[in-house]
Formats: sequence, C-alpha cells, structure tokens
Amino acid sequence: MINSIQVIYAPGTWGSAFRWLLDRFSQDSKFKSINSPWDEFGRAHGFEETDYNKFVKRGHQVDGRTVGPDSDSDKIVIGYDPEDLLFVVRCGYYRTPGMETEATRIKNIIARQDSNFVTESFGQVHNHASVAKELIKIQFHDMQSHEWWGAMDKIMKEDKNYFMPLQSMFDVDNLKNELLTISKRYHLDLKIEDNVVANVVEKIANNHVVKTRNRFKDVLNAVKNRKSITCADLDFFEQAYVETTLEKQNDSIVFPYGTNWFTNTQQINVFLDTYPKYLKHMNPRLPWYNGMPNPYHVGQIDKKKKSNII
Repeated sequence: MINSIQVIYAPGTWGSAFRWLLDRFSQDSKFKSINSPWDEFGRAHGFEETDYNKFVKRGHQVDGRTVGPDSDSDKIVIGYDPEDLLFVVRCGYYRTPGMETEATRIKNIIARQDSNFVTESFGQVHNHASVAKELIKIQFHDMQSHEWWGAMDKIMKEDKNYFMPLQSMFDVDNLKNELLTISKRYHLDLKIEDNVVANVVEKIANNHVVKTRNRFKDVLNAVKNRKSITCADLDFFEQAYVETTLEKQNDSIVFPYGTNWFTNTQQINVFLDTYPKYLKHMNPRLPWYNGMPNPYHVGQIDKKKKSNII
C-alpha cells in the first residue's frame, strides 16, 4: 500500500500543478482525459478536492493551518536556493488569488502588517508602493525572523523529505526526470506522458515572474563589476532586495525612501561611491550591527507581529 504523499510548497510556486501531475500519471487518475491543469487564471485551482486520489495531498510550510504539513505523510518539498528567495516571494505576491494587479499586491502587503506600526510610521494615507516596498525591505533585512520563510528553510533541510528544485519545473527534461525519480522512490508506477509535462512547463516558463527571475542578480553583478546595465524596469520587490543587499554590503549606507529609482547600475555605483560620511548612521532596518543587536531596529517596535505573513 502506498503511503500518502504531501507536496509542500511556498505560495505561488506551482505546488497544485505538481500535485496534479502526480495524480494525472497515476493508475486510477480521474484526469486521464485532461492534458493541462490550467484554469482561466493560469492556476491549477479548477479541480475539487474529491477529484484527486487520496494518496496525493498538498500543503504549505507553516504548521497550524488546514493545509499545513501533515505528520503522517511522506513529503516532497518544492524547494529553492537561498539566493532565490526574492523569486519565491514574487511568485507568492504575483500568483496568489486576489493579488493580480500591483494595486492589490500593495493593499495585501500593507494589510498583513501591524496596523499600528503602519499608521505611526507612514500616517493615515499609506496605500502606496513606497510604503509596501519599505515594509518588504524591513522583512528582507531580517529574513530569519519571518515565519513563512523560516519555516520553508527548516523543512527544506529535513533529510527525510524529498527535495525537488523549483527550477526543475521550468524545463521539460528536468521535470520529467524528477517525476521518474519520485515514482521510483515512492513506488508510484507513474505513466509519464511527455506532452502533458510539456504543457505544464510551457505555461510556467512563460510566466512573467519566471522570465524576470534573474533580473536582480544581473543588477547586483553589474554593480559589483562596475558595469552599466539598465535597471529601470525592476519592480518594487526587486528594488527592495537590491537595496537591502547593498545596504548590508556597504556599512551605514541607507538608500532613499520611495520607488523613484535608478535607471542604470552606473547611477547606483555613483550613489555608493559618493555617499557623504555625514549621512552615514546605523541602519534602522538592520536587526544586527557589527555582531550586536541593533537597538534602533524597527522590529523592536512590535515583536508580536514579526512573522509578517507572506
């Protein structure tokens, strides 16, 4: 008898689609006549729970939720390298139902924070990209304290779980190889059909967030190597991550508040090279400073709300 398998994934990282693939290629699947899982919104959310075989489940990484980790199931974790956390965050905000536009993403980011902190920090009128970017930036400066990111990091490192790289879902051969490995590991006897795998990969690979997943890396490499490339098209998530990384690398430099950003990486290097000494001070976004807790860290304001749901 096959033990139940649970696909664990961060929100927005195509866990439902992968669960559908496991079911679709199993012997008793109700999806045999369907060659693509996608609904009108480009998600694999159009099926009822009762449509799936009972042996394959899905879940997110945080305990205490109706779709949290199931202690009785074997787990396939759709994971990622730490350097790709920004990509995973963008997947969550771009692909979660109700966050299809920048306006709704901004609204959700702000709504998930401590309302007292938001009002005290930004005033009564705060539904702006600049506020959302700043709140995301605070989280990027203290990723270890984030409940969702921390939980994913922990579950990815558990040896008993099967780690499946998220990036394998962007390539037909890689995804097929993962399915074959999983089938053998859990004795699933999956009958894999190349055209179905190709349908899934094509949709994922053409997603905007996937196609732009390496933009921030290109920008940071260009800054490091003192090359000039355009960076005007980065969204506020990418801006926040690039600024956070450079603030950690350059002592006591704080990037300007807001989303009126640089147009190329040469401008970023000019900003870093000419930053006045009299403006250098302890960054309130950094939880640690020179190995010691930062007494001015904004996270000190409300430790009860530091989980900051993704």
